[in-house]
Amino acid sequence: MRGRSRLSLLASITRLFSFALIIVAFLLAILVIAQSVFSPFRVVMTNSMWPQIRAGDAVVLKDFDAKDIKLGEVIVFRDPGNRDQLIVHRVVEVEKNKYNTILLTKGDNNPIGDISKVTAGQVVGGVAFNIPHFGSFLNFLSKPRGYIACIAIPGVAALLLVFLLGIGETADKKKPPSAG
Repeated sequence: MRGRSRLSLLASITRLFSFALIIVAFLLAILVIAQSVFSPFRVVMTNSMWPQIRAGDAVVLKDFDAKDIKLGEVIVFRDPGNRDQLIVHRVVEVEKNKYNTILLTKGDNNPIGDISKVTAGQVVGGVAFNIPHFGSFLNFLSKPRGYIACIAIPGVAALLLVFLLGIGETADKKKPPSAG
């Protein structure tokens, strides 16, 4: 009887571990989908904002009206030279006229300010907060190797453990009770 209770405890722990693996794989899959559809995180690619924000960090954006941008605020904007690329820099000067708000920006780690001025239409949002190293993880997760390592393998391993556990319990129930 004692062996059976140990086996039952081991089966319960295995089930719990499998459930945890499935939940983690599911949450990471949702993260990958959300990042590709909504892009809630922006991955920082350079150290231009070091030491506050580093390459490999992820920033979470906050929405605001470009008219409300203040001096010293960290913003995310479209690169004037490459509209597909985003830049995270600090506002060092704000020029307002009756038609537009024009911003001068600079990376904290850069010796000089940005050459191009940023218009309000180029601003994607402000930086709400920074998650250190999370951008590197997001980049890894979005690649096939990361997806397989963090989502596919844990998910399949968990399902395999549950399947093997079910087979073991079915076989154990078919055994006649031992005389003793």
